[in-house]
Amino acid sequence: MIPDMNHAKGIFNVKVIPQTGDSPLGGPFGRLFLDKQFHGDLEATSKGQMLGTQSTEVEGSGAYVALEQVTGTLGGRRGSFILQHSGTMTRNVPHLIVTVVPDSGTDQLKDLAGKMTIVIADGKHSYDFEYTLSPDVSS
Repeated sequence: MIPDMNHAKGIFNVKVIPQTGDSPLGGPFGRLFLDKQFHGDLEATSKGQMLGTQSTEVEGSGAYVALEQVTGTLGGRRGSFILQHSGTMTRNVPHLIVTVVPDSGTDQLKDLAGKMTIVIADGKHSYDFEYTLSPDVSS
């Protein structure tokens, strides 16, 4: 049986903490720590790391990848899971994919799967999380 698709919506605050440069042997990438607080249908905190680069030739182009561990409550179920980010910016036009890492869910979120859309408008962050969970997950 295929689980029903659910939607969680809300806002989040994020603190981005730049890290000191790694060895030049690692390439021309910036590394940042992420500290987030989700509110709404997902009440959680997360910790993560981002690795990014900006084009030196064209303003407004670049890319980033990130992983973050989210811990809290989703749809009344407690647990944690890991989100994987892959983002590109082409001349100020963003393309972002954020997905739940397969089998990363714990506790009551053990079989979580899904994708998250992040919206940044007027300096505020919000999310729309489309996900599935089996109805028979035990606590």
